Amino acid sequence: MAADWKPSPVIKIYEALGAVADGRVEIDGDTARVASSDKAKTYDVRHDPAAGSITANDNGSYWQGYLGYPGIAYLMERGVLAYDSGLTAGLAGVPWKELATEYRNDWAKVEKHVREELAAKGVDLDRFDAGIAEISSRLEKLALTKLSPRQRPPK
Repeated sequence: MAADWKPSPVIKIYEALGAVADGRVEIDGDTARVASSDKAKTYDVRHDPAAGSITANDNGSYWQGYLGYPGIAYLMERGVLAYDSGLTAGLAGVPWKELATEYRNDWAKVEKHVREELAAKGVDLDRFDAGIAEISSRLEKLALTKLSPRQRPPK
């Protein structure tokens, strides 16, 4: 039996929306290549819609057991995971890799930083949070399983 994904951290939904906003998701049928925010790495996503399975080779998906932002961004772009497109505007151009380095992968601090920037851009955080919660709920309802074989993350 295929293994289930752990729930994705909310920050990974932010990151997925950023990847969509930046046009970093390149879809080819049931596969995609998703560029990192600094364009230094490209992640591979594979989806088997009939089996309800997906895999991606980002660190979160590979090592932590939750579907990371490349897989989530692919699902959004394919229309499998509905989202409010108004949520992407404030997340365009966020330097995720730079922030992860600056805050030593402390995702709570990265999220706080991004939220402060969103507020400064005039984003309604209550509406934003409601949209993120909706995406998170829809992602869990998809109940996707892990697609084998898995690929190791790019170096």
